[in-house]
Amino acid sequence: MSRAARLAASSVAMTAQKGSTLIVSLILLTSVTLLSLINMNISTNQIRIVTNLQTKETLFYTTRSEVMSKYLKYRKDGSSSSEMSLAIEKSTEDQVAVLSADVPADPEEISQITTTLRYRNTAPVNMNYAFTANNSIGHMAIRQFEISSITSDITGRYKATQLLGFTFQVPKS
Repeated sequence: MSRAARLAASSVAMTAQKGSTLIVSLILLTSVTLLSLINMNISTNQIRIVTNLQTKETLFYTTRSEVMSKYLKYRKDGSSSSEMSLAIEKSTEDQVAVLSADVPADPEEISQITTTLRYRNTAPVNMNYAFTANNSIGHMAIRQFEISSITSDITGRYKATQLLGFTFQVPKS
């Protein structure tokens, strides 16, 4: 076999090797690209899930804070009896007292906080609004209330609702 024939044979073998190497590298590149796209899609879905969970958690804690701030205000501050008196008056019309929110909300996440106070007993004939007054007779009446708070996000997709019932013992009139 002549030198030219050997060079031609090795050239054909090299071309075949380069062609198969090119095919293998293209297959590997395609598979790596597909895996990258799949991982990006999974990552995007995970980010959406985490964002949605954070939104729900923000709504939950904002609503809980609103309910607890109202409750603590009623328990500690006698000047808040005007809201409870309003709730008793509204109960005669089978309505609730709509209250302003005590908790500041981030306007970029929360669109509104709706807080209501409902008087749960039947409306008394003689309404004694003196929640902190003293009575020497010693008879006490139980006043049952419910604080309800609904918080919704700016998209309107998520809402959080909290309800807290509590009672007050007040002097009977």
